[in-house]
Amino acid sequence: MRQRRLLPSIEAIGSSPRSRWIAVVLIASAILVVSVIPIPEAVPEEGGSVPTSAPFHFVGYAVLATLLGFALLTRRRALSANTLALVGASLYGVLIEFVQYPIPYRSFSYLDMLINTAGAFFGILLLALLLARSE
Repeated sequence: MRQRRLLPSIEAIGSSPRSRWIAVVLIASAILVVSVIPIPEAVPEEGGSVPTSAPFHFVGYAVLATLLGFALLTRRRALSANTLALVGASLYGVLIEFVQYPIPYRSFSYLDMLINTAGAFFGILLLALLLARSE
């Protein structure tokens, strides 16, 4: 009996370096667009708790870090690719928060930065799992 996989193999994500980078650019662009469009309900009130957008931050940056790490694997070892992907995705999250700062209908949030980084870390763990399965 064939065992069903819960996670896809690393080959299922894409083998062409160009397609890997296209995926990174697409998800980074989507994150930027969603981060600057007006969504008044998503802005937490002063002194509010965790924003309702937290799961979207987490998942978005997990996907970004996973794809970025996978794209970087073409030229680097897994550990350095994962480290660069974690740092790159986290810094992108910080940059997005500074882009949002002057936008009146968006908010600058240290909590969002933390959630973005946590999501990026999870994405790197996911990539490590995928890489381990493909060996």
